[in-house]
Amino acid sequence: MPASLRGLLEADAFDLRPLTPITDDALDRPISWVHSSDMLDPTPWLERGNLLLTNGAQFASDPDAAEVAAYCRRLRELGAAGLGFAVDIIHPEVPAAVVAACVREGLPIIQIAGPVPFIGIIRLVADLIAAERAARFSWLLDAQRSVARAAVRDDGLREILRTLSRLLGTWVELYDAAGARIALPGLDPVPPALEAAVGREVRMLLQRRTAASLLIPPPDGALLQTIGQSSRLRGVLAVGAREPLDPAGKDLVATVVALASVALEQQRQLQGALRGVRESVVELLMSEQAGAARKVADIALGGLPAGSTHVAVAPGAADAAGLLDELDIVAATPEHLFHARHGADVVVIYGDGDEAREGVAALVERRGLRVGSSPHAPGESFATAVRQAAYASRSAVPGRVNAWDALPGRVLVGALREGGGELLAQSLLRPLDALASDERRRLRDSARAWIEANGAWDPAARALGIHRHTLKARIAQLERVIELDLSTFAGRAELWAALELHTPSA
Repeated sequence: MPASLRGLLEADAFDLRPLTPITDDALDRPISWVHSSDMLDPTPWLERGNLLLTNGAQFASDPDAAEVAAYCRRLRELGAAGLGFAVDIIHPEVPAAVVAACVREGLPIIQIAGPVPFIGIIRLVADLIAAERAARFSWLLDAQRSVARAAVRDDGLREILRTLSRLLGTWVELYDAAGARIALPGLDPVPPALEAAVGREVRMLLQRRTAASLLIPPPDGALLQTIGQSSRLRGVLAVGAREPLDPAGKDLVATVVALASVALEQQRQLQGALRGVRESVVELLMSEQAGAARKVADIALGGLPAGSTHVAVAPGAADAAGLLDELDIVAATPEHLFHARHGADVVVIYGDGDEAREGVAALVERRGLRVGSSPHAPGESFATAVRQAAYASRSAVPGRVNAWDALPGRVLVGALREGGGELLAQSLLRPLDALASDERRRLRDSARAWIEANGAWDPAARALGIHRHTLKARIAQLERVIELDLSTFAGRAELWAALELHTPSA
């Protein structure tokens, strides 16, 4: 137990009595040291949390009220733990002006009666501080052992952070090298009220590109510490600190940061080797060799999600900073979630349970990804599910998973795609390839707007921000280039299908 006013008042060795009401917070506030002085301004020799002892020699028998008020104000502004005033030495009792000033300033004042040597109080506090340091050192050793045991478990990184959170009784959050939060099941995240401030400071730390720490001040504070070497930062660990951490708490955080650095580096090296295996598994699935894919996954990766699953595709996200690293960390067991790079895209296979689905949805929302998903049952074409998910991603809102099942008209378009419609669409629109890329894009955008407006010129022109005659000229040019009569419903329907089925390269 740290030294405190409560402990001193309860000590049988001294005759101490509070002269003002003292709150529980002030009674239990740790005393950092005890200093004695009879100077009118002892603050240059004091530190925050010190208890000041005096016999009142600096005050006359009827002290000046302004002088006393300034004295007490300086102590309160310094953050002194309180004032101990000895009587029957200079003053028979504590001057009323001193008591009144302490009440106004909210400074605890204790009367010291009888022949009490100040050195006795100082020695008692010193003994309590030493005992507290020994207890905290013992706590630190036990805590470091707990963290070390957690580090050797299968999911070492998550376990050491869970252990840190439990030992400090606070929230713990891990951020990747891009400053994005890494969701770790079982950990209390940063409180919503602090999320923006912590995220901002995390990004500032990472931008320095050097190992560093930062303290967001209490009451709703946090300790931020970079993970990794200055040349290769792996992320930032944020630990809630409503009260400043003592040396033992800081040492424990430093231990966890060191272990996390090793764990992240080892995980990075291992996952770098396994990513090639993951990509190979996806290629086997795409070529409809599900049996071979599962065999490789069982041997090297611990398996694939079983039964009915969902396939999610994030187009162009393979090079998104930290995304694959985060998936490596947050992925549940392979039986629930599998992910791999597929060209420039990221493909995720996850089970039908709520936990896996919610985990994917949270990651997509956190990173603002455009993602489409498609159901996939055993025996069905995996390549078809990937194409359907990729198609659904085209109309996805950033941060939300767009399900193939929910797309209007998906059955017809899907059937056309699977029946070779994409090749026919490419053939119909191939004459556009002879045009400059800007002109080709302009004609395609104009055609889409016109078709979406049901062939009405004015609404489509307004949507494009051009005159209707300009739009008519573009549609006439498109008719000539692709040799398709767009005055008929059949022609417009054929153009709509071609635009839906064919994804231009530029």
